[in-house]
Amino acid sequence: MIEIAALRQGSEPVFEQVFHAYQDKLYGYFLKHTRSNMLSEELVQNTFIKLWDYRTGLNEDLELSAQIFRIARTCMIDQIRERKSRKRLTDAYEQEIIQLQQLLQESNIDYKLQLQKEISRMPPVRKKVFLLNKVNGLSHKEIAGLLSISPRTVETHIHKALQQLRKAMLSILY
Repeated sequence: MIEIAALRQGSEPVFEQVFHAYQDKLYGYFLKHTRSNMLSEELVQNTFIKLWDYRTGLNEDLELSAQIFRIARTCMIDQIRERKSRKRLTDAYEQEIIQLQQLLQESNIDYKLQLQKEISRMPPVRKKVFLLNKVNGLSHKEIAGLLSISPRTVETHIHKALQQLRKAMLSILY
């Protein structure tokens, strides 16, 4: 319970001791549930960030390990929810691409030219991200690594590109 009191007061040496005492246990816990080394490492870091951020709310009557693993479980649940949400968005983007492709196949050359013109109007990074994904078939993660941006930024660029293309194609049709 001394550790909890020290953590609540912001003791960095105690926090470091707690980190070293629990990092491997947390990593094993996350690895067992996620089967991903990278995700497990990220979740360990997130757990300790939350532990530090919410250290003043630690309960001195409860075991520190129980509180750490409660935070860990919450971090993992948040991550799973975020991934599900991201997957829904990705699926929606893919549907939009399929619809655009069908529209292009059913339409004449004018639509294709308009689409190419609209792609050329995109900001450089958005255009590059869109083409790498839709023409070259690279994943969000691959594009993020190639361009040194986050996967979330890649998603945002693709979403905005699709919005721009949809808007342009609708203006042509109607």
